[in-house]
Amino acid sequence: MALVTCKRVVLLCALALGAGCGADSDTPPGGGLAGAGAGASAAGASGASGAAGAGSGGRSGGGSGGAAAGSGGAGAGAGAGGAGQAGVPAIDAGADAGPDASAGAGGAGPTGPGSWSSGEPMPTLRTELAVAELDGKIYVAGGFGGLNAFEVYDPVMDSWEPLADLPEGREHPSLAALRGLIYVTGGNSANTFAYDPAGDSWSPRGALVHARYAAAMVALDDALYLVGGTGPSAQVLQRYDPDADAWEALASLSITRDHVAAVVLDGEIYALAGRAGVGSVYDSVEIYDPGANAWREGVAMQDGRSGFGAAVVNGRIYVCGGEVLTQPFSVRDTVEEFDPATPSAWTFKTELPMPLHGVGAAAFGGKMYVFGGVSNPASASPRMGLVNVFQP
Repeated sequence: MALVTCKRVVLLCALALGAGCGADSDTPPGGGLAGAGAGASAAGASGASGAAGAGSGGRSGGGSGGAAAGSGGAGAGAGAGGAGQAGVPAIDAGADAGPDASAGAGGAGPTGPGSWSSGEPMPTLRTELAVAELDGKIYVAGGFGGLNAFEVYDPVMDSWEPLADLPEGREHPSLAALRGLIYVTGGNSANTFAYDPAGDSWSPRGALVHARYAAAMVALDDALYLVGGTGPSAQVLQRYDPDADAWEALASLSITRDHVAAVVLDGEIYALAGRAGVGSVYDSVEIYDPGANAWREGVAMQDGRSGFGAAVVNGRIYVCGGEVLTQPFSVRDTVEEFDPATPSAWTFKTELPMPLHGVGAAAFGGKMYVFGGVSNPASASPRMGLVNVFQP
């Protein structure tokens, strides 16, 4: 395996984006946008061109019923990023830009502690990807369009290495580490595979009980848990036993949550926000107790969001970015923190350098690493290779 090293070129410019929506929208196989009808990529979008920057528009959170929308900011700020390896830009400026980016720049709000920096861009431009950390390395899999490229990022060396391709191309997959292996499942397949870093090889594992798309996977107590997503019995939690090589169905969420994020904190699973297709966005949180096999209500976030990044850093949950598919469609740049020591509310932190959704996130070394994404709502273009690093 050859090590990919890239000379970083920091790009500080406003992206000139084309008008209208293309076919490269955030749409699951067979039709409408994950759990909803088709045509969402065009609804509510301005045909004018815009810049992928952070707007100054206000914010309204989506409640548990998913009714409230983020507002579309006005200004077109400068997009911050970096160039990739030779011939691989950090932003796919040649792709169809989708809706007006200024409509997706909503959610800019109060800034709290924390800072952002950029890492070496991904060799492969991605959105709707999945990431997982194992032994100090962060693995990145899949992406919109059914990518099979599989790569690993070394946050200490700030470098990338290509690995054996996924056995199947995946978009909106789920990824997690368990017992020294990386597992991938869901997306546009119910099949599960395990990756062994020692041999740079994949092997098949038991298939899901219920197929999933845009779900989230975590490891807890020597098992894998698949949370939310779209598909049959979408609210059912699924658990994988590596000894039995089998998945089983567990307690259901109170609502359908696709484009959800999930993390483990203090021995429990947090299902964070998400949506139930176009026309909804959640700020609500549900917490799973594995001993009781039961969900309970958690503290709601301040912003509704879906398709966002989440990670636990130093015992606190951080969320960033996300998409709002209630009118007017928008993309978040906001960052929130949940501290279990003061569990009454989420607090805002320093915003992302630009609005992003369709990202993957993982924690390492006291930082949150956020990979890829796009800045246009209801769109999968232009895809990005950005690595944004948050230091609380």
